[in-house]
Amino acid sequence: MGLLGPASNIQHQVSVLYVCTGNICRSPLAAALLQDFAARHGASGQLQVSSAGTHALPGNPATAEAKEAGRRWGLDLSRHRAREVTPQIAARSDIILAAAQHHQDWLRRRFPQHENKVYLAMLFPQRLAGQRPAETDIPDPVGESVDYYLEVLNMLKPTLPRVFQGVLAMRAGAEHEGER
Repeated sequence: MGLLGPASNIQHQVSVLYVCTGNICRSPLAAALLQDFAARHGASGQLQVSSAGTHALPGNPATAEAKEAGRRWGLDLSRHRAREVTPQIAARSDIILAAAQHHQDWLRRRFPQHENKVYLAMLFPQRLAGQRPAETDIPDPVGESVDYYLEVLNMLKPTLPRVFQGVLAMRAGAEHEGER
């Protein structure tokens, strides 16, 4: 049995989308980290994890520093290509995790019909309650050293169990809806 329960009871694969600005640093690292966490806990088939950017240049690879930091954590970003958040991507996502408050604000303005899905990655499943960006934002490592990227990964790691608890709750809700 995996972390999210027996595979035979899967009725809803939960889709998690991480969003940053360019989709070449924070969001692909966060997505790869969550995918790795899911695989290590026997839940990779129960969860779909992806990433996108608010102002991404489609097709750009992850930065060399992101690839190296990921490699040091056993994550492979070599095939990652940036993409911009579209209405279709937002609609297909069950949970949208923003890297920073300005991403959350942008997502809620751009996709108001999905604002109930948008959270800050560092706070999920809680909502923003007056915290300053320094307390809630994943710092942008673009242009920084590999060591800085590793610090970002260290910041993200403690969020993984909370994301899974939220996924469990969402999956349970979807299964309950299916029983009606």
